[in-house]
Amino acid sequence: MKYLLTHSFCLFVLTFASHAHAGELIINLGNQDKPGTLMLALYDNSMDYENSVKREKRSEDGVVAGLEVFVEPQEVSQFTLDIPDGSYAIALFIDLNGNKKIDKNFLGIPKEQYGFSNNAMGKLSAPTFAQAQFILAGSAVQNINLK
Repeated sequence: MKYLLTHSFCLFVLTFASHAHAGELIINLGNQDKPGTLMLALYDNSMDYENSVKREKRSEDGVVAGLEVFVEPQEVSQFTLDIPDGSYAIALFIDLNGNKKIDKNFLGIPKEQYGFSNNAMGKLSAPTFAQAQFILAGSAVQNINLK
């Protein structure tokens, strides 16, 4: 009987512990002008974020959660991620040609639409993690307008 009670209690704790600090992140994506594949990456630390946004090709390194889904232009596209509470930053772009990288012109200016959490913008480069950082505590909404 003691064995059964112990295992039942452990099962109860494990079941509810995984949901104790889960949060819901709602991402509203606006200003899309062409159909393409949304390449969205969510980061929880500055090192992985900074390393990733400096690369042209999307990398899974340090990505806490992500989306890769074809989207048609509409007024607002909405996506929901269930992730643990914490501090995060989002980097995303719309891949028009399926090469899984953000294409740029000869000056290094992106030819495909992109965006960051908080609609953050850097000066002649991607914004820093601190600029794009937001806190998820229970639920959060990020309204991102594509550039």
